[in-house]
Amino acid sequence: MRLDLHVHTNRSPDAVISPAEIVRRPLPGGLDGLAITDHNTIQGALEVKAAAPFLVIVGEEIASTEGEIIGLFLREAIPKGLSPEETIAAIREQQGLVYVPHPLDRLRREALGRRTLERVIGQVDALEVFNARNLVQQDNELADHLALTYGLARGAGSDAHCAYEIGRGYVVVEPFDGPASFLEALRRGQIGGAATTPLVHILTTLTRLYRRLSTK
Repeated sequence: MRLDLHVHTNRSPDAVISPAEIVRRPLPGGLDGLAITDHNTIQGALEVKAAAPFLVIVGEEIASTEGEIIGLFLREAIPKGLSPEETIAAIREQQGLVYVPHPLDRLRREALGRRTLERVIGQVDALEVFNARNLVQQDNELADHLALTYGLARGAGSDAHCAYEIGRGYVVVEPFDGPASFLEALRRGQIGGAATTPLVHILTTLTRLYRRLSTK
């Protein structure tokens, strides 16, 4: 199965594709499914999962006090603003998987970063070792090296905020039937993808700004 493990809907404040549009469009690039990982909400993920003819993993990209952490296979939203340890504990309470996105991206304030990551590394299930939006590809390589060093599962995703991006990063895994078997499949999986154009960051910034101004 080919899965993009990092996709946003417009339930995130900086994304433009609606859950309905994701369901309506054919999945690109031979994808079999998506993890919907909106910022601090699972609303979009639940909407896609309820209507999609393809596999959907309910996730959330949670803003902890020291950087973003993704929970996969969630049933309830986890609030932002918790410490990394508290965020991880909240994911575990739902028997979800702890997946750290763009962990070493030097250009993102939202990245967890090496110091914090190494503090909690024993509680992490998987690292995103390919993020199609990373502008410095060496940061993906460093994350890959860290995952191999600590024996963590390796994941990949587009970090899509618009339809064009979906499928730009993906994993190829064996079929699974839940979080535990998915994690084992991910350990044996393959990483694929290609960097997206840096111009998508302009779209993200403009979308966030427009929504901020429109709510004033």
